[in-house]
Amino acid sequence: MATLTLENLPSLVSLVLFFLLHFSLHVASDSAEEANALLKWAASLQNQEHFNLSSWPLLPTNATNSKPKTSPCTWLGIYCNRGERVFRLNLTNAGLNGMLHDLSFSSFPDLEFIDFSSNGLFGTIPLEITQLPKLRYLDLSNNQLSGIIPSGIGLLTNLETLHLGENELNGSIPEEIGQLSSLIELFLYSNYLDGHIPVSLCNLTKMVALRLYDNQFSGTIPLKMGDLANLVELFMDSNSFEGPIPFTFGNLTKLTYLFMYRNQLSGSIPPEIGNLKSLNWLSLFGNNLSGPIPWSLGGLSNLTLLHLYRTQLFGSIPEELGNLTSISDLELSANQLNGSIPSFLGNLSVLQYLKLRRNQFSGSIPASLSNLRILKILTVFDNHLTGPISLSN
Repeated sequence: MATLTLENLPSLVSLVLFFLLHFSLHVASDSAEEANALLKWAASLQNQEHFNLSSWPLLPTNATNSKPKTSPCTWLGIYCNRGERVFRLNLTNAGLNGMLHDLSFSSFPDLEFIDFSSNGLFGTIPLEITQLPKLRYLDLSNNQLSGIIPSGIGLLTNLETLHLGENELNGSIPEEIGQLSSLIELFLYSNYLDGHIPVSLCNLTKMVALRLYDNQFSGTIPLKMGDLANLVELFMDSNSFEGPIPFTFGNLTKLTYLFMYRNQLSGSIPPEIGNLKSLNWLSLFGNNLSGPIPWSLGGLSNLTLLHLYRTQLFGSIPEELGNLTSISDLELSANQLNGSIPSFLGNLSVLQYLKLRRNQFSGSIPASLSNLRILKILTVFDNHLTGPISLSN
């Protein structure tokens, strides 16, 4: 091992200075490459006078190969790590109007976070974006992106958040989505997506929020969706799903929101839904569901909204629904429910909306409903009710 002496000290200092200079030049080169890639993209965008990027320097159209003298780390929406490499792009609602294909994603190997939501981006999602191995957050929602979700999306194995909602995407969910084992949020709502839910999606057992509403999805819902035991939000409404509600949904005990309305679901409401003790909102209206209202729904003590209207449910209202003391919105209209309107509904003291119209209820309206002091709307017409109405309170 070499011994440090006065004779070799100058050479060691020179060596350290050489490495420091080499490192600083390397960092400067990387920073310039990233800055140049950002400015080239900015130059390709339309309506540049509407950009909210006041801190970005201008790149003349006749000097696209020039190297900017300033680091992008000081620009609006650009965040760098300790190595002065860009790791975060947050340009939400920045007035961007153009294509993603003109941004060289390969120039940003340390990129972990992209938020380009609420802009005017159009065109397809470039395949190059799937080659960012460190990417954890990708939000392209509320733009005008079209085309398919690239199958290469499965390469982003560190991705935790994928928001593609409110675009014009079409095609099906690629099978490769099941490779995103770190995914926590998947938002694909309000697009033109179709096809079946791939079974591979059910491998994403860390997922907390899944929003698929307002698309053109069809087919039956996989039983394996019951494996997504960490789900807190599940929005599948406004599609063309058919077949039964999987009984395995009873395993999703962390759910607080379950929206499946406006589909073509059939069969009975599985009694296992009563296992979802954390549920706040349950909306299944506008389907072809039949059978009685499961008495097990009475165990959902945290439920504040229950929408079962415009289906084909029959039988009486189970007395167990009298245990829903937190409910404020109960809508059972347009079914084939019969029997009398139960007096226990008058014990649901926080009820504000009670809609029972277009059923086959008979008898009189119970006087106990006058106990509902904060009730805003009560609809009971188109039934077989008789006798006087006494709601003086």
